[in-house]
Amino acid sequence: MTIEVANRLLLSSLSELYDERESASISSMVLEHLTGLPKSLRLMQKTDLLSAKQEVLFRSYIQELANHRPVQYVLKEAWFGPMSFYVDENVLIPRPETEELVDWLLKDNSLRGPGTIVMDIGTGSGCIPVYIKKKRTDFNVLGIDISEAALEIAKKNAEKQDVHIHFFQCDVRDQTQWGKIPAMHIIISNPPYIPEKQKQILEKHVRDFEPGLALFVPDDDPIIFYKLIGQIALQKLMPGGVLFLEIHHDYAKDIMDWYEKNGFTLELRKDFSGNNRMIKAEKF
Repeated sequence: MTIEVANRLLLSSLSELYDERESASISSMVLEHLTGLPKSLRLMQKTDLLSAKQEVLFRSYIQELANHRPVQYVLKEAWFGPMSFYVDENVLIPRPETEELVDWLLKDNSLRGPGTIVMDIGTGSGCIPVYIKKKRTDFNVLGIDISEAALEIAKKNAEKQDVHIHFFQCDVRDQTQWGKIPAMHIIISNPPYIPEKQKQILEKHVRDFEPGLALFVPDDDPIIFYKLIGQIALQKLMPGGVLFLEIHHDYAKDIMDWYEKNGFTLELRKDFSGNNRMIKAEKF
């Protein structure tokens, strides 16, 4: 089987599940992962044959993708900025919107110098703290999560990127565990924020494969994690401390109202799609 034929087979299989643009993107990811060649070289070498081993992998990938399994889980790889991260069903797949949040933090004028302590709440794959530490080696970066399996993946990704981050388990819903959390200068988080009632409208590859623990919140209190993180911030953030939070655009006003009532100064930003997606909250 040639690279060109493999591409056609992939596009044909994916066309029943995704639109043309997404099918092309997934096909490109699979073939680059499989061959190690970027698109430009694959076009030049489109008549090259896949090896027997590559063809076996290719056919297994098609079967998994046909069952709606996200391509990142199929390949055990997702990109966040310029870095590759190991991912599986124990962690969320990193999103471009979260990259925007991290870039905001890194470019913010309120950043301190060496020794700044940054904590990521709900770290998942570790993409947020690893990215920050890679850019700011002078920062002390921590990541917490309720899931032991997620923390093992985060540690693997930190090791892969050759950065030192202190990861530890903590359930922020249990206030008796807040004693584990040290004082810090910056909190960043992309917490669960999708109400259970919206579960059925999500795409199948998200609903059936990504960890519900990291996605869903109770319908009767959809901003529960923002309130918990805010309460932690009131206890643990040093004077002048800052939070950077990814939010559900439907609940931007509710989240901002809560933080303003609790003494924070806020800034709201939209993502590249024009949705209210992130806030910066400063504690004075």
